[in-house]
Order: sequence, then structure tokens, then C-alpha cells
Amino acid sequence: MKRNFNKKKLLTFGILGLFALALVSAIGYYAMFSVSFSVNQPIETSGEVTQTVNCLAGHTCLGTEIIVLNDGTDGEKIVVLSNDNTNLDVKVNYVSELVLSHKSLDDWVAYDTPVTVEYTLVGDTFEVSGVPSGYVAVYYPNVGGDEDEDYTGQVILVDDVDESLPIGIDVNKYSTLNQYCTNGLNPDATQCVGAKIWLVPVDAITYGSYQDIIDWSRANEFYFETSLIQFNTDGNLVISPNSDVTFRPQFEVDEHAIDWSGTITTTVA
Repeated sequence: MKRNFNKKKLLTFGILGLFALALVSAIGYYAMFSVSFSVNQPIETSGEVTQTVNCLAGHTCLGTEIIVLNDGTDGEKIVVLSNDNTNLDVKVNYVSELVLSHKSLDDWVAYDTPVTVEYTLVGDTFEVSGVPSGYVAVYYPNVGGDEDEDYTGQVILVDDVDESLPIGIDVNKYSTLNQYCTNGLNPDATQCVGAKIWLVPVDAITYGSYQDIIDWSRANEFYFETSLIQFNTDGNLVISPNSDVTFRPQFEVDEHAIDWSGTITTTVA
């Protein structure tokens, strides 16, 4: 009797299963759709990504330009430049160029023949080369704003820079505080975070023990930045939307270096 009861249970389950299958077949589905999906990075890199540089011992040699562009689709981005160099006789930096010009003190429109200098973008120390004779490169940290009452005249000689630029008290370091791209004085600016580098006559600075002050009465002689720059010892660079960072790898070879051939790979992360 017990054996027959079990057979009835099995039969019941079988019927329910057939009923469920029939119900699914009758309903089918409400809708189907497909999605073509792709992942895109907002950072684009262009230039010669494979380069060959021959350099003599004791010399400094440059590679060719690499451009890292933020296409603006995802706001401000931070990229990191790093490399896998293990040769102690070769020091790797990354350098960029800055165009400076005299500017009208009324509307800050650039005029006259501009000057182009080269500066360290990523490296152990900040250096500026190509400064005209009689001038010195200075960093002007904007500690308040663009109004007259915010102007301090205090500058830091490039030779005295010992940390990444812009420094912490510079409002141009913070996209939420600075007005470089929105104050109307820099209509062509796209890089909105960075430091101001100026070229000032050597004798237009009052040098002090704790601070150096520029003589603003001679501002018509100054070469002012036409864009903000950055310098970072760890390779961290902020790129504003629709802006780019252009740089060249720089190789400083020790004068006692032995013959060596190898590959140094730079990563933009």
C-alpha cells in the first residue's frame, strides 16, 4: 500500500512539470532588446609612442613630443607619469614649454614678441631654461584672488622652489577656488589649474631673507604667463576638461656612464 502511494506522488509532480512548461510556452516573452556597448577613456595620448634616443655620456638628450589630452567628457582628470628606468646612470625627467609675453596692464592682452622657456614638468627638481639675459624666472603664488587688495607682490625664485607647483596656499591649485579660466582676463585659457611663472628683470626684485617682492611699478617689463603650468615630483598632473599636457622625455646621462642600450617605458596612468 505504501509503495502505490509513492507512485501517485511521482505522477503528480510530473503533471505539474508538464503544466508549467505549457504555461511558459503559451506566454513567451514581453519584449527583447539588444545594446551595443563600448567603454571609452576620456584621456587620449598621441605622438611617437616608440622613440629611439642616442645620447653621449655627460649629455642631456630629449625625446619627441607626447600629448596627453582630456577630451572633456568626464571633467577634470588626474594622470600619473611614471617610468621603469633602473639604470642609475640615466636620470629621466619630463619637460614642457611655456610661452610668456608682455601684457597690457589695462586688459591683460598679450602683445610684443613672446618668449618661450622650457621647464620641468615631472622630475626631482624644478628648473626653467631659456630665460632671456637680465631676467630671472619667478613663481607667483596667487594667495587671494585677482583684485588689487589680494595682490602681495611676493614671489618665489625658481631656483628656490623645493616642492611641487602650485603650492598649497595658491588658489590656482584648486579648481573650485581659482578663477583663472572664468575671470575674463585669460579668454583663451583651457588649463585652469596650475602655477604662474613670470620672467622679471633681475633688478626689479627686492630680495629678502624670508620673501622676495617684485617692483610692480615695472610690470610693463615683465613677461607674464600665457597659461598655467604644473610641476610634480611624483608625476601627478591635473588636466582640465578640453585641455592637454604636452611634454618630452628628458634623459640626463652621467659622465661616467658605461655603454648601455635598453628600453625605458613611460606609463601614462
